[in-house]
Amino acid sequence: MKLQGKVALVTGASSGIGAEIARSLAREGAKVALAARNEKKLQEVAASLGDRSRTLVVPADISQESDVREMVERTVRQLGRIDILINNAGFGVFKPLTDISVEEFDNVIGVNLRGTFLCLKHTLPLMYEQGHGCVVTISSLAGKHGFAGGGAYCASKFGVNGLAESAFHEARSQNVRIITISPGSVDTNFFDEAGTTSPNRDRILQPEDVAESVLLAVSLPERALIRELDIRPANPKG
Repeated sequence: MKLQGKVALVTGASSGIGAEIARSLAREGAKVALAARNEKKLQEVAASLGDRSRTLVVPADISQESDVREMVERTVRQLGRIDILINNAGFGVFKPLTDISVEEFDNVIGVNLRGTFLCLKHTLPLMYEQGHGCVVTISSLAGKHGFAGGGAYCASKFGVNGLAESAFHEARSQNVRIITISPGSVDTNFFDEAGTTSPNRDRILQPEDVAESVLLAVSLPERALIRELDIRPANPKG
């Protein structure tokens, strides 16, 4: 198995892309810490991974520094270290800028951008000390192309891309790989929670498609790095 002996921490692991990434990493032999706000859903995902001695459930709100610090400390305490961090947690609110509330805007930035920053801040020092590590941040094509109604979400993902680019330049000399994966539309409950209509769900990406790209990136020899990867539906309109 490609990741035998590795320890991975996956945020936003209670459903969708995060849950599928966790399953793919576990299938390849990694011990996996699952983090999200909904503990019940995390437990359900953990049950699907098989050997519970190789799985840790860590309820956490990554927009809160105390939660992130505890999440990282518990993972190290119970699984030994962190070799792989998957920054996946995120959500969207899609409204015109004149309609979105300040609270909604702050919440999107708080989870998507601040949360990614906090996870990097508290995990990178451990990887530097180890002399190796791999961070995969799940961004979005919305972090490269703005669109009407996507102001808050696009701002957060543009910020995530800039943050990850800076982290790449800082971490490279420490033998820590920083990877950013930007999917197009993925068939998850993201659209339902965001209150917007999804594209053609029969033809857009599936969570396992993104998980496969993550697995490819983290499984490469440590001398090799996929810095950025866009993944899109092959033919979304049919």
